[in-house]
Amino acid sequence: MTWLATKAFLKKAWATICKYWQYFALAAYTIMLYVLFKKDKDLDTIKDAFAASKKSHKAELEAINNTHKEELVKRDKIIDDYHTTIMKLDDEYKKQKLKLHEWEKKKIKKIVEETHNDPEGRVKKIAEEFGFELVLTDDATD
Repeated sequence: MTWLATKAFLKKAWATICKYWQYFALAAYTIMLYVLFKKDKDLDTIKDAFAASKKSHKAELEAINNTHKEELVKRDKIIDDYHTTIMKLDDEYKKQKLKLHEWEKKKIKKIVEETHNDPEGRVKKIAEEFGFELVLTDDATD
């Protein structure tokens, strides 16, 4: 009875190996590489290389995250500048009893994006574009 059980087990094992030969080949390849490169100094070198790669990847992710945060801050500042400028122009137009049109808002948005680091240039460009008279106050000239 034990011979028949052993024979049946071996047939099942052979059928499994034939069906999933890739996994067994990969396991054999891995074991072979481990035996060949088992030296401790080689393993230390591989571990050091892996640690350096991991550290480099972490630094790269931090740089990407920092750049993304900076871009979000710049975008938010541009949006705030845009809304502030629109509010000021709406107030100015209300004083003159005019209505700010959508195409004018788009033009202002473009000007704000172009001059987001230069508030004085933004004021001059908007004044030129919409025909406002630019009046400098004492605190603006100081």
